[in-house]
Amino acid sequence: MTVDGLLITGFIIIALIYIISKGPTLAYKWNKIQFTTDVSDIINATRDWKKARPNFDGVSLKKICDITDLSDSICGRSGDGKSTNSFGGDWSVSVNSSKGLFDIKATLPNDTDRIADIADTMAPSTRGGCIEADGCSTISTSTSSVTMTF
Repeated sequence: MTVDGLLITGFIIIALIYIISKGPTLAYKWNKIQFTTDVSDIINATRDWKKARPNFDGVSLKKICDITDLSDSICGRSGDGKSTNSFGGDWSVSVNSSKGLFDIKATLPNDTDRIADIADTMAPSTRGGCIEADGCSTISTSTSSVTMTF
């Protein structure tokens, strides 16, 4: 091999190592983008489900999936949102204690160490429009889930 060939091969190897090292970060960023898109779709479908109802009493993801055109990638095969979010967890929708609002809960069994970051990302889109999740009354977290109020 010539020197030029060795340099090109070395450059390609270094570029591949760099790309592979960034893989998990890029995958997480893509999953977070998909997560926020799914939440937006669920919000719109839940509002479509409400129609002329006085509040969100009785709402569930199953009902939303049955009545609206919410994507099968969110509803899943059974229409229950099990194991369909971008982090491998479940989606659920329920009425809030204030029946004029609803809660979206997402479990994140595979990325529990990133729940705080996801909650901070979602906090501005919740009913409270908070800057961050800490101290926000419309978003809460547990060890493996995020619950958002809209």
